[in-house]
Amino acid sequence: MRKTVCMMTAVLLLAGLFAGCTHDMNREEIDEIDLVLVLGIDYADGEYELTALYSTGAGADSEAGSGSGKEETIKGKGDTAYEALEDLKLKNKKDITLAQTGSFLIGEGAAKKGIDVSLDFLKRDETIKMESLLYIVKGGDASDFIQKGIENKQTIHEDLEAVKQKQLRLLTRNDNTLVNILNDMQQSYSSVLIPYLIPGESSFLIDGYAVFDQLKLKDYLDHETSNGVNFIRNTMRSFPIYLKDEVSLAISYTKTKLKADVDNHLITITIQVNFETMLKEITTKERIFSQEELLRLTEEQNIYVRNIIEKPVNYSLHTGLDILDLARLVEKQNVSKWSNLKDNWASTIPNIEYKYEVNSQITKSFILGSE
Repeated sequence: MRKTVCMMTAVLLLAGLFAGCTHDMNREEIDEIDLVLVLGIDYADGEYELTALYSTGAGADSEAGSGSGKEETIKGKGDTAYEALEDLKLKNKKDITLAQTGSFLIGEGAAKKGIDVSLDFLKRDETIKMESLLYIVKGGDASDFIQKGIENKQTIHEDLEAVKQKQLRLLTRNDNTLVNILNDMQQSYSSVLIPYLIPGESSFLIDGYAVFDQLKLKDYLDHETSNGVNFIRNTMRSFPIYLKDEVSLAISYTKTKLKADVDNHLITITIQVNFETMLKEITTKERIFSQEELLRLTEEQNIYVRNIIEKPVNYSLHTGLDILDLARLVEKQNVSKWSNLKDNWASTIPNIEYKYEVNSQITKSFILGSE
């Protein structure tokens, strides 16, 4: 009997606890709130400005792009990003939630001010989706970027979702999730890389990575250098190769391994890349499928990929910025020696030596008719 009473008491206590949690969550009906699909963060003239793009229709889904209502924007300003958010909430006729926000756009001014101060209010919001994606707006403000999209009659959150899906066809994963960026911000030895957006004719394009040094915008990597980063990060899923002898190929498989060797203060990084390609276009009259020709093409595509990989390496050597996250690699593979390197890591980066091992093979594509 006593055991039964104890069990009933425990159940009642749990029920009360969950009831309290429900009350604290301040739940509202879906038609009483506006779901922010995209949030822009800008900084200019000593204050932050937040631009929220939301759908007036209930049940809008930022991932599926299935909002049933009209897209609208509301702006808020403040001395901090959080103050700007609260100002935005006050101005909007309904309550606003960021629980469904799929994309955060950071304008160039806010990026130069520092992504740590721009994102601090987000990492403290328990409703934020940690898999939401972050982008930098190159050369402008997030608010203008959003406004131009509206003027061009774009469904902005759907176009950003299309950008995400397009990237996943090119890369094995999107590293610009909120949780990944916040994790990268925890260390100060390597640069933080975030994709930057540029407006296209009818949509948005990712052209490369924005480079953050000490969490402030430092530079933009061009398209080819950014591709080299993706190879070294081992995230490249597919990639076209255009050879000068009228042959085009496409990478169908790639795997990159990095090894860090430390001898006193001399660091050697070995970059090993293995990949496979398929023939996509042949406009030459030469017999490509002979053993000799395939070997020649294999050597040429190895050189092609190595040239791409060397671009971010040369950038790092020239600028002294660790855009390849080598600090973590060296620490992980040389734990006992890292303590003697970390204090002078910035001055060590330009003196790192690199070795390349690039190997590949060509797999014959399906051909109609006879060769």
